[in-house]
Amino acid sequence: MKKLLFGMMLFCSGSLSAAMLLAGSMANDWTLNGQSSALWNISRYGLLPALYIFLGLAVLGLVIAVWGLVDPEK
Repeated sequence: MKKLLFGMMLFCSGSLSAAMLLAGSMANDWTLNGQSSALWNISRYGLLPALYIFLGLAVLGLVIAVWGLVDPEK
């Protein structure tokens, strides 16, 4: 049960952080060939490694939560 809760919290924090970073990057009206590009805006500010870390936290949290779900209790 502890693994499940820890995984859910890690997944939520990683996915919400990535969503906030993506939403914040689209606040500017920079365009690429007439279309807005979130990844271009994030890379322009040098925040692409932070996005990768946040997505990695979300995936790690999902893996831990699934592991806690299928792990038999002692």
